[in-house]
Amino acid sequence: MIRPRRPLIAAAICVALTTSAMTTSNVMSVAAAKPARGAPQNSMGVQVVRFTKSATRADMYAAVTAAGGEVLNDLSKTGRLAVRSDSKTFTAKLKTNSKVAAVWTDRMIKIALTDVGDAAAANTPALGNPGSVDPFDPWHELDSFLTENAPGVLQWDDDANGSRQARVDGVDGTGIIVAVLDTGVQGSHKELLPNYDNKNSTNTIPCNLLTKQFGPLGQKDCSSEDTEGHGTWVASRIAGAVNGFASNGIAPKATIIGYKVLSTTLGGGLTSWIVDGMIRACDADADIINMSLGGYDALGVDDEDYMMWVDATNYCLSKGTAIMASAGNEHVRMNRVDLTVGTRALTGVGQVDAGLEGYNTIIPGDTLGNNDLRGLLETPAGVPGVIMVSATNNANGAPSSSAVLAHLTSKPTVGATDQLAYYSNYGSRIDIAAPGGARKMGIPRYDVGPEDVLYGGWGELGALTANGEICQDPRTASLLTFACFKVTGAAFGWLQGTSMSAPNASGVAALALAGDHGLQQNPTALLAKLKSTARTDMANGTGPNKPSDFGPSATGVPCLSGYCHLEYFTPGSSTITFADAYGAGIVNAALAATP
Repeated sequence: MIRPRRPLIAAAICVALTTSAMTTSNVMSVAAAKPARGAPQNSMGVQVVRFTKSATRADMYAAVTAAGGEVLNDLSKTGRLAVRSDSKTFTAKLKTNSKVAAVWTDRMIKIALTDVGDAAAANTPALGNPGSVDPFDPWHELDSFLTENAPGVLQWDDDANGSRQARVDGVDGTGIIVAVLDTGVQGSHKELLPNYDNKNSTNTIPCNLLTKQFGPLGQKDCSSEDTEGHGTWVASRIAGAVNGFASNGIAPKATIIGYKVLSTTLGGGLTSWIVDGMIRACDADADIINMSLGGYDALGVDDEDYMMWVDATNYCLSKGTAIMASAGNEHVRMNRVDLTVGTRALTGVGQVDAGLEGYNTIIPGDTLGNNDLRGLLETPAGVPGVIMVSATNNANGAPSSSAVLAHLTSKPTVGATDQLAYYSNYGSRIDIAAPGGARKMGIPRYDVGPEDVLYGGWGELGALTANGEICQDPRTASLLTFACFKVTGAAFGWLQGTSMSAPNASGVAALALAGDHGLQQNPTALLAKLKSTARTDMANGTGPNKPSDFGPSATGVPCLSGYCHLEYFTPGSSTITFADAYGAGIVNAALAATP
């Protein structure tokens, strides 16, 4: 299942957790095991049919009808249909049709938050004191929030990504269309209403499919509204309006089209729903697609699923649409490789490292075997032609005392800025970096405790849906995991993740397209411009997971596998090099928006 890459909530991590023990001596025996299977199949009976190149759209529909099935999502522009049937002979009948090339059970992808920023509904908080607010909204320029004062203003990411200067220079994203493929977008939110394209925004999730399986619970996914909050946050970071209220987006005059492709009920979505959204967005002349979501396919197992991503990407690129996607929150090395998937040779595939850096960061108490991502192919960020965006932080904050981090054998350099976020994937497949935020100490929450927060400029500020799950989940209603607050009924929140870095890059890309019209309809030229103008004045000190460290968490929970802690270095000496952490560098609108 594909998940939105939301700000890491421990409960939202896409792998199953167990508590079986592992000792130092058996780490390498597990390392020798086969990689875990990639994308899980769905339980709703949805299948995808790939047809021969000679098949027309009419042929495709006729084949499905003749076999006793129904079409759920029309992917015919990529030679496929998403279908289902109650007939036990449906698949067998389909396969006898000469126009059918392959049939498989659709895969699922999940929202991927990073042990977030969770949510706590509250009344209007004492935010702090604004500085100059023109041409920004009031909260943009605040320097503190609930007495927490991270370096810079609350929307510090606009300084890190250069969009402050671009906007001062008059580039605001006017005329650029950004499609947000996510949990939906609350277009009525005060921050999004001026820029929301209600006509083209839609839902690609078959409502009857969810209500059939989940009853009334599935109805929350029957409109294009965001009942989770993730998609609204993403859209507001890209194009939140400058309207004298609260926060604002990077490209506040860009147009947002929202495609609900991820289900709140399921916590993710099918590949076919997302590919349907991609096709619709590109047919609607979107300049940019943002996908803050992700999953992994196993080579030789999920080849049909992966090639569906490839064909959808190629379709959009042929339409002149650039695609931004989050690099992933598993903190694994993503290699850029050339390989054959099925019968097709591909260049620039994002594949998880086959060595020790191919294991997901592990929550204390979990086992290594449950987090084996070695050799898997990332979707959609690792698909050739998709721009993969890693995440950086604001700065590493200082603990209240040396005792706070005493249990760690390796500690981040206090005060270091623009570090690779502790959760972000990295490696040669990274194209570009952008601010994604990180907890105050720059390490997972289980390694610090109560003072490791997101609010106040450590995480990133954006709009949320007041009735969405991020703001309503009782598990997240504490200041320790603060993410959501409300002002005059409108919800906002502090989040972190590569889900947040991708819209930062998309917002900057929108400014680049608005400022340099020669880049429009040319994704290759856009990426080249983003790379050639990227910031390179930072040095990374965040290292990989440290498999030799079995030390306990801050609360004393043992690390059964290693991999619960990260290695840190003096910035510039990390084993995660500049290129592996940032790609070409951090996006820089100040230069990218200049013709």
